[in-house]
Order: sequence, then structure tokens, then C-alpha cells
Amino acid sequence: MPEVTREIYKNVKKYDRQQFSAFCTDLYTYGFEDGRDSVPGIEVNDIYEVIASVKGIGPKKLAEIKEAVENAFGKKEG
Repeated sequence: MPEVTREIYKNVKKYDRQQFSAFCTDLYTYGFEDGRDSVPGIEVNDIYEVIASVKGIGPKKLAEIKEAVENAFGKKEG
């Protein structure tokens, strides 16, 4: 996150609605990324690899598991 200098502060005061919205989105993104980086986690694809290595889980069952997870969390993972 860039430091908020006096120059940035002055510029923000002059922003129109669209510019201010973009500025806020950038701030949110910085915070989101900082939060994500501060908490060690496991990637969903790593979990899928472990599930795929379990005996009895074939490609068809793995696809069903992926679909169920994606539907439960409302998004598609890469």
C-alpha cells in the first residue's frame, strides 16, 4: 500500500464520484491482499490434489466434489 502523502490527500479531495470509487476499490484491494498474505492458508487446488490421491476417488468423483465445493461457495476456482 502506498503511503498517503499530503499530495494524495489533496488530490482525493478533488476527485469526482467515479475517481473516488476507483480509489476506494484500490484501497480495498490493498487491504484484501494484505489480509490474505498475513494468514497462511491452503489453496483449493492443493486440496483437490490430495483428494485425487485418495484410493477410490477417480476423475468422475473428483469432478463431482469440485462442483459441490464450487456450488457451496458460489464461485469457480481456477
